[in-house]
Amino acid sequence: MIDEQYEELESRWLVGRRRELSDFLQLLQDSSRPQKIVNIYGTAGIGKSSLLDEFQRQAKAKGAFTLSIDSEGFVKTPQALCEHILTLLPAQSPEAMEASDLPVMCLQALNRLSSERPIVLFIDVYEQMESMDQWLRDYFLKKLNNNVLTVIAGRYPLNEAWHLSPAWRPLIMRMPLSELDYAAVARFAENTYITNEETIQRIWRYSKGHPLTLSLIAFLFSQPDYSDKAEHPGGDDSLPYLVSQWLREVPGEHLRPFIEASCVLRHFNQESLSFVMEREIAASEFYQLIRFSFIRRVDRGWTVHSLMRDAVNRELLSRTPQLYEKIRARALLYYYERLTDNSKQVPDPREAIELMYYIGDSLIRAFMNWFELSPRHYETVGSHHREELEAYAAKRVANAKDTRIELYDPHTNGHFNFLLTSKETCFTVQKLDFEALFSLGFDVVRVMRDAAGEIIGLAVIIPIHRDTLPYLKRAPRSSAYFSSLSPQMSERLSVPSHTRAGWFIETIDTADFADASQQAAMGHLLHSLIFTGELIVESPAPITYFIEAHKSLGFEVVPNGRHFNYDGITPTDTFVLDLQNEQVVSYIHRMLAITGQQQLLEQEKAPLPQAMQILQEDRSYDRISERMDITPREKEVAKLLERGCTNGEIAASLYISEVTVKKHIKSMFAKFDATNRTQLLKKLLD
Repeated sequence: MIDEQYEELESRWLVGRRRELSDFLQLLQDSSRPQKIVNIYGTAGIGKSSLLDEFQRQAKAKGAFTLSIDSEGFVKTPQALCEHILTLLPAQSPEAMEASDLPVMCLQALNRLSSERPIVLFIDVYEQMESMDQWLRDYFLKKLNNNVLTVIAGRYPLNEAWHLSPAWRPLIMRMPLSELDYAAVARFAENTYITNEETIQRIWRYSKGHPLTLSLIAFLFSQPDYSDKAEHPGGDDSLPYLVSQWLREVPGEHLRPFIEASCVLRHFNQESLSFVMEREIAASEFYQLIRFSFIRRVDRGWTVHSLMRDAVNRELLSRTPQLYEKIRARALLYYYERLTDNSKQVPDPREAIELMYYIGDSLIRAFMNWFELSPRHYETVGSHHREELEAYAAKRVANAKDTRIELYDPHTNGHFNFLLTSKETCFTVQKLDFEALFSLGFDVVRVMRDAAGEIIGLAVIIPIHRDTLPYLKRAPRSSAYFSSLSPQMSERLSVPSHTRAGWFIETIDTADFADASQQAAMGHLLHSLIFTGELIVESPAPITYFIEAHKSLGFEVVPNGRHFNYDGITPTDTFVLDLQNEQVVSYIHRMLAITGQQQLLEQEKAPLPQAMQILQEDRSYDRISERMDITPREKEVAKLLERGCTNGEIAASLYISEVTVKKHIKSMFAKFDATNRTQLLKKLLD
């Protein structure tokens, strides 16, 4: 009785594998099935063994005889395998048989039993059976009757020899296992009596649908008061255990440095890994590395499973901080050199985005650590999508709910927690006049879709020129700034419609702010605009999540840009990032200066501009750095003024034009009612 209750409970715990279970049962019940082998594969902790257990329960319930073989439980010889199988069969005595007779006797016994009832042979941890693979493929499994179904599970798919064989290829059903979706995670949490939606969302974010991580974290959250104390669930307990499970497939310690360097890099290829490790990596070494189950192919190379990457980075930073910092500095230098390569006429925005992972502040790193490497994309739509867009906006408002975003930076152990009310989550889809927007041009409105083609996000990005300025001067989010332009700025922005003076971002929205892939799409879109090297104007929703992100990216609040047009109550600032008179590399240097990471380039003997050398010489308290009434860029200019630099020297050091230097000095003159540099410096230092 207890056994039956246990089996029922075990079945209930298996979630998110309905399709795999359906395919297996269909094969089991179809005597004319073409497939003889089901090949289940996936990385450590993905749930292979749990699925095998459920297959075995279902097969027994359908009257099949099941045999389960753990590849770690016997010597890897044909005789030992056959002896093991015979001990599991009824009325068999392998002890009385000669070793050479065991394979034949085993096959005869299996085929004889299969004429009476179906047999399912389960082989787990198949990567341990490498020495027996050819024998199983070319002899043993070939001689089994059709009424014997073999299920082979391991970290890797069956090798090429199986699939290159025209005889075997049609007989194999491939069953790759991936992470669970949100619905499956929610069902699992509910099975542990966790019903609070916010807690379920936290479990989803931390586990990322990885079954073993899910089970460990759900257990922790089910403990009394744990959810109130956990900043990063499982950080001290579950992740090291997971890493140890993954590393079981790594032969020896000689590959450990490759794995550590691969984890510091968000994605890697043979070239980047060689650069970071400061030695030429052979193709044979590289192919051995990317064969591991915790490494997957992405758009521009390979990446380590995000959970393992997170844990290895934290362990490496704790165990050997100097080594971690050196690898990280090399990664920064790799992308810095690629971005500043003089042979490239236009910097690659993707490389600039990747560089931001290493030069951004703790919040930016936490954002990017959360982001997926293969994000969804926004695509342009036309006026014929207007009804669909309006329906999406209405649905977003109708389904609004409070959302929590929790981010973690492994480099600083920094935790960030943003709570968005249901009202705030709707700011990004309110007050959008689609008729007016489509009249501005086809590519103004963009959407993001899910696999089923449903809209799950939208963006409105307006090129600034003389034909769009009338709209920008009256639209709720842009009117405060564009209606108060100085004559000089108004002239600068009034360019012909076949060109542009910059971008106004009216909104970037996603259906679920807690979904990493959707937020990655938002982040990549924003970064791609930043690295066009143009003027960007935006009045983001007055939510701490957006405001802090824009500050971390170097955006500055502009005068005369405040309004209350999101909800009529909340004051909302307008942010500007003006790179039009600078080079993209200047922005990179500015971010390095803001985050105090100039020494990373200096340690790797990369040339630093004079401004960066000055700004890193004395990081102790000084009045200019502590001032809150000037922008970060004005602080850089002021520090160089304090050192006696001329406008030309400041421009050269900061990679900006002298006109831009004069603009910043003029702005500070106005703020402090100063008429010359001496007066300005005196007031700055007061």
